[in-house]
Amino acid sequence: MAEPNHKSRAHALLSASSAHRWLNCPPSAVAAEAYANEDTEYTLEGTRAHEVAEICASFLGKDVKPQPDPAKGYDQEMIDCGLAWRDYIQEQTKTADAVILLEQRVDFSPWVPNGFGTCDAIILQDDTLIVADYKYGVGVPVSAIDNPQARLYALGALNDYGFVYDIEKVETHIFQPRLNSISVDKLTADELYAWAETIKPIAQNAAKGKGEYSAGSWCKFCPHAGSCRKLTETCQQYVSTHGLRVAVPVLAPHEVADVLAMEPLITLWLKRVRSQALDTMLDGKNIPGYKVVEGRGSRDWTDEIRVAERLRAADFASEAYLKTELLSPAALEKSIGKKRVSELLVDLIDKKAGAPTIAPETDKREPYNRLAEAQKDFI
Repeated sequence: MAEPNHKSRAHALLSASSAHRWLNCPPSAVAAEAYANEDTEYTLEGTRAHEVAEICASFLGKDVKPQPDPAKGYDQEMIDCGLAWRDYIQEQTKTADAVILLEQRVDFSPWVPNGFGTCDAIILQDDTLIVADYKYGVGVPVSAIDNPQARLYALGALNDYGFVYDIEKVETHIFQPRLNSISVDKLTADELYAWAETIKPIAQNAAKGKGEYSAGSWCKFCPHAGSCRKLTETCQQYVSTHGLRVAVPVLAPHEVADVLAMEPLITLWLKRVRSQALDTMLDGKNIPGYKVVEGRGSRDWTDEIRVAERLRAADFASEAYLKTELLSPAALEKSIGKKRVSELLVDLIDKKAGAPTIAPETDKREPYNRLAEAQKDFI
């Protein structure tokens, strides 16, 4: 197969991946176009992981295992996750005459102006359309339930293949191997079409930069966040008015909950405004009361071999300047794969409990039991 190159793909103004944002804040799609699309280490890793997944999935039904390629950044963990993705697609294929399409571009422009995207996997079997999305991230599990990105992909597939196949049922799957998370949403084709009609006017406004700005969780990946007046107003109004809500000088538990709920948005706002200010000043413009200075630097050896030679010649013992240590369990899993670590070393891993932390009630982890944790010290 041809070497995949996901980075070079065209992206729509109203992309499926940003649908959560532009459906909640229609003008953000056009506003975001004014900013350069800058890659991060996470987006680059995700791109490489999807390329590996595509290679692995191309060997459906075959016991073929691609090898890591350090030059391309394809490591063992990516290979293992890609093979798990291949196996998952195979598991969802229930009939011998099923049609499987990988990395297929679909068109949902009848509902979203110039709307298109690329599905990681499409399975057409009997009266059912399955659209599966591969996610490599380890931040939080992504739910397929009412997920607009997954629904737009399914809508595009239904638009492209519905006239050939008699599709009555639609399933959207989100597969996150590094989190052991699989989420599935099921609806009828008629329900998907009905949903498409509800978002159609929103998409039309978004394509023209019209509609009302709105701040919320969808601001997280918005390039415009650092300059967005609506986000600033939302955060400033909350901070300035919260103190007026209480009749006593101590916050009640439900008010603490309000503050915690706003923390991610306010933190995002401050971080993005600071980043935007830095870019503005680096471009030669002025932010009153602030300047750009050189941060704390770092020092590195220009030639590590020569450093070692000089220290050895000066009669320093190698222990004074060399350090040899095993990779951590997480780093070793990335190097040789989780499966091999589990097979060879599972009995030698000491898994320590994490420190207590606050999470929403929707988090799948069990609530922390302070008494039970304390009792472990006496067992």
